[in-house]
Amino acid sequence: MAQERTDWFFNSIAALKGDMFAYAFSITKSREDAEDAVHNAIIKAFDGLPELKSRAKLRPWLFRILRNECLKLINLKSRFTSITDDMPAEHKDLEESLDLGLAINSLGDEFREVVLLYYKLGYSTGEIAKIVGIPRGTVMSRLARARELIRIRIEGE
Repeated sequence: MAQERTDWFFNSIAALKGDMFAYAFSITKSREDAEDAVHNAIIKAFDGLPELKSRAKLRPWLFRILRNECLKLINLKSRFTSITDDMPAEHKDLEESLDLGLAINSLGDEFREVVLLYYKLGYSTGEIAKIVGIPRGTVMSRLARARELIRIRIEGE
C-alpha cells in the first residue's frame, strides 16, 4: 500500500511539475530560486504525505506548500514578483498581449497572485483560497478588483 501511494505521488508530481515551476518562478522571479522552491516543496510534501487525507486534495495542498517555500526564499532574498515575464503571449495581437502583461505587472502582489492562479493555472476560487490561505470571498473580490484595474490600465493607454 505504501509503495502504491509513493508511485501515485511521484506520478502526480511529474504531471504537475511544469505548473509548479511556472508558479514558483512567478513568485521568486528567479529560475534558480523557483527550482529550489519546487524541489523543497516536493520533499516537504513527500514527508507530509501521510497527513494528506484525500488524493483529490493533492494539488491545492502541494501548491500551498510551494507558495510557502517561495515566500521563505523571498523573505531571505527580499525580491519582488512578476507573473508575466514567463507568460507566453496568448493573444493574436502582440501589442494587446504586451499591454495586458504590463497591466498585470502593475497590479499589487495580492492581485497578481490570484490572477496567475485563476487564469494561467486554472485553479478555482475555492482552491486559490486554500493555497493562499484567505477566504473564498476575498479571492473573488481580488479577482474582480484585478479585472477592473487591468481594464482601467488598458483603456487608459
